[in-house]
Amino acid sequence: MTEYFFRAEGVNLSPTVYDTSDISTIRGAGFYLLTRVGALARKYKQQLITEGASSAVFAITTENPDAVRQEMLCFLYKDKTTGSPIREMMFLVEFIENTGDIPKLMAKLLGKIRMAQMQTASFRLFRKTLKSGYFNNGKIMGFDALNRVLPAHQDTIKGGLSDFTHSRREQGKALRDEIYKELLADVKTSVPDYPVTNSLQVLAEDDKQGNLSGKIAYIYIDGNKFGALQQDFSVKQFREYDIKLQGFKKKFLAGILELVIENKSFLTTDHRVRLETLLWGGDELKLIVPAWMGWKVASLFFRLAESDEMKMETKINNENITCDLTYAMGLVFAHRNNPVRNIGQIAEELAETVKKELSEYKEFKYPAYTRASGNRMHYAVLESLESFPSDYADFIDSYYSQQDSRKLSLSPSEMDQLKAFAELCEEYFSHSSVHKIARTCSEKPGNEYYEALQRALDVCEADGKGRKKLTAAIEDVTGTVFVNEQIKKGSARKNIKWRQIAELWDYLKWKES
Repeated sequence: MTEYFFRAEGVNLSPTVYDTSDISTIRGAGFYLLTRVGALARKYKQQLITEGASSAVFAITTENPDAVRQEMLCFLYKDKTTGSPIREMMFLVEFIENTGDIPKLMAKLLGKIRMAQMQTASFRLFRKTLKSGYFNNGKIMGFDALNRVLPAHQDTIKGGLSDFTHSRREQGKALRDEIYKELLADVKTSVPDYPVTNSLQVLAEDDKQGNLSGKIAYIYIDGNKFGALQQDFSVKQFREYDIKLQGFKKKFLAGILELVIENKSFLTTDHRVRLETLLWGGDELKLIVPAWMGWKVASLFFRLAESDEMKMETKINNENITCDLTYAMGLVFAHRNNPVRNIGQIAEELAETVKKELSEYKEFKYPAYTRASGNRMHYAVLESLESFPSDYADFIDSYYSQQDSRKLSLSPSEMDQLKAFAELCEEYFSHSSVHKIARTCSEKPGNEYYEALQRALDVCEADGKGRKKLTAAIEDVTGTVFVNEQIKKGSARKNIKWRQIAELWDYLKWKES
């Protein structure tokens, strides 16, 4: 018998997952894909090589690969776990014979999936769409209130829903809870079995949080050059890589839940964790938490990501090396009423600016996969944004005006430094003083900057010891040099940090009351 590699994947996500901005529908579709692919991975556990959010790869020895392919497709489409399969979701399975060159074979296998995807209709015509344009009771059928394309078969919300949208919304909550339990089954945690919130309104609103109530933090995370890292993997290394990533994500989820111990505001009054998960698979994650918890959750992720466990032995240019598994993050603070899809696109664009920055480093020995400054994040504060741009890359550049947005990304240590500096500034400066300083910042600071900072220092009530501590921190963070407690002009090469402090002020200095 011959060994074949099989790849199973959920495809055409735009019309099946992201066809609305409704959080419940997106969650339901995403978790349905994760559940079906996960169930297939468990069915072929001994043959599994690697598993992602909507795809999995297997090594199977067989005389009839076509029969195995059909068996996998039947399993993916006939969901017996919930009793109500979402048949409109779209899956593909392709295979290729193992001839020994693993990286090339994996690339060819992915190519076969993409070719099959291009030959598949990107949107299905549903049976009820082709039937009479009336409900059974004689009412004229309207359009789906959420995606505005499909006819509405269900009167579940004002305007009606199609069966496709309705089934995704309904299954999302149960599937999510089931997946959380499965992920945490073998992870030690001291947190009780709290359920999570089911709407962004409940997640984001808390009168005790003042002006942060009603706001969310959207976190998008993606691995740096993980595809390049896998180019020379053996099957054994693929499996090791998969186990490492799955274990890390479990620890991260457990860590998020552990935050409720010290941060009671992470729980609602009826003891639900304020957490929404839109994507949880492979090296890519999409989360939503309350705005006041955004910086904490982002910092937690990088703290875990910088552990010694996040390393892989591999070959690059025929040389054995140890590579760090590092991540780029986009963090967006926004009002909960803004369209989630648009916020998500901005978060992804922010992560992309981080990746571009890392790829432009010239001094690294391995440009294909660099250990780089590795883990980095970028952020945007969009609380007052009333309309969303058509070109997100241009928007990010214009958002940061004359500054190169990539220069404003932060490493985990810089995140911690910025938070500590904000807490120190709160002790001695008013918020308005920080904003006045921030408005004068530029790559080449002029007299306006020095005067605004000196004015703030002159009116602050720091004693001798406190003033030394404050000026030392300003010097360390912003590069502003002091001589005999007076500002030396021509310094402040990193004065843009003041702008970051000003716009992140509420999020950095937040403490559990």
